[in-house]
Amino acid sequence: MLNKRLILTFTLSAALLAGCSTTHYIQIDPTAAIQSEKLTNNRVIQVSTTTNIGNQIGSIKTGLNEHADIFTTNDVKQSVNQSIVNGLRKLGFTLDQGVLPPAKVDVVITKMSYTTKVDNLKTIATLNFALNVTVTAGDETYKATFASQKTEEYGTLPYQSAVQKDMNGLASKTVTRLLEDQSIIKLLQQ
Repeated sequence: MLNKRLILTFTLSAALLAGCSTTHYIQIDPTAAIQSEKLTNNRVIQVSTTTNIGNQIGSIKTGLNEHADIFTTNDVKQSVNQSIVNGLRKLGFTLDQGVLPPAKVDVVITKMSYTTKVDNLKTIATLNFALNVTVTAGDETYKATFASQKTEEYGTLPYQSAVQKDMNGLASKTVTRLLEDQSIIKLLQQ
């Protein structure tokens, strides 16, 4: 009986020390938090989004030796592009109507990451999301960078749904800031 308790205790201790490893699969689908407007445009507006970032955006390692790799499962550039298009429409722009040549909104997703560091048993996560945008209308060009960062602290491995919610909140905040940039709005109204 003593041997069974000792073996059970040893097995549970080994399992705790070994930690667990998993994979979090998330979808990045930002939603811009902007108010409806009745803005107008004179030119057709074309929006394009690109990135060189792969679908692994980071990993989590906790103080309890838990580990999770984080992968996106959707086409992030397409979802960011759709969020920007929806936001421009909500502002009142009619993207497919107007004169040519079109106004161009070229967006590059330059950073999308979830990294962690361990401080004793506390895990500190740093989330990043950044966009570079170039808007061209006629002979005018405007360039800007929109970046957001968030820090989270926790003791155990966060659920996949929590990671997805945090990354989407950060991406949504970044897209909202892009759509609220008055220089972009003025250029698209020309």
